[in-house]
Amino acid sequence: MKPISVIGVISWALLAALAGFGYSNWAIANGFHIPVSGITLSVSVAVVAIILLVLVFPIWKYKRNLKKILDAKDRSVNKILPVDPFYAVKVLLLARAAAVTAALFIGWHLGVLVKQFLSPVIATEAIGPNLSAAIASLLLLAIAFIVVEICKLPDDGNNTDKKPVTA
Repeated sequence: MKPISVIGVISWALLAALAGFGYSNWAIANGFHIPVSGITLSVSVAVVAIILLVLVFPIWKYKRNLKKILDAKDRSVNKILPVDPFYAVKVLLLARAAAVTAALFIGWHLGVLVKQFLSPVIATEAIGPNLSAAIASLLLLAIAFIVVEICKLPDDGNNTDKKPVTA
């Protein structure tokens, strides 16, 4: 599976920022309030980041123990139990989905914050919740990238760039 594309994450964030800015502009032009995220969104995103870290812990522990065994001179070290590959794929897919979701949240909140700061009257009570949601989403995005890196298979050294033989 290919790793998360940084350019893809940035493009999702830019699209969401345009949507957040555009919706905020439309809402203000039509007499509505600027959108404000509830504090529960920040808490929920932070909880998802913590859950993602808890889920990747067995994979990290397995990779760490495997590295210790491979680096040890004495091969009589006890054998470790491998992680279920289906579990690892599920955690990896969850991390990828969390990265896209976090990019969308970051973009939306940054677009709304830009509109808030560019408007003639700044609603200071709306800045805090939107800023905390953007920061929590940034935390989730960073953790998603870390989880994808942990779930990455180690290089076995057999990459010899041979072209496949075709019949």
